[in-house]
Amino acid sequence: MKQLTFNLFLAVVWCLLTASFSAWNFVAGALVGAAVVAVYSSVAGQGSYFKRAWGLVAFAGHFVKILTKANIQIAWEILTPAHNQSPRILRYPVDGLSDVEKTTLANAITLTPGTLVVDISPDGKWLYLHCMYAQDPASTLAEIDDLALRLRKAVFS
Repeated sequence: MKQLTFNLFLAVVWCLLTASFSAWNFVAGALVGAAVVAVYSSVAGQGSYFKRAWGLVAFAGHFVKILTKANIQIAWEILTPAHNQSPRILRYPVDGLSDVEKTTLANAITLTPGTLVVDISPDGKWLYLHCMYAQDPASTLAEIDDLALRLRKAVFS
């Protein structure tokens, strides 16, 4: 995350130095900044910047797919007279995650229509989720596992 912030900072500096604040100039600055950050990362032994950036883009694509699917499901529920809901409160383990990872995961879950993080246990080991469509709790928790795994690999690795 620090590398991305540094890259964006370098893009802004690029725009200031060239005295041009167009979108294309910002993109050019971001590309130059990415090259600088990539070289710095490899010299400092922090891993590949481009690999992490690609992971973040891949996670964003996956998350957009999840959001689209959930929005279609909610819209279908609104437009049809049948009620296909099977709401449940589920408990999801987050024992091995840091506070930032728990918060990011909780926000990603809550942003998805039909799911909501309603509480975290006092000891911080469990998230309590309200899911509108949880016919099979095991498969619903497996979907949350997949989201958490992708989030950890793309953002926090």
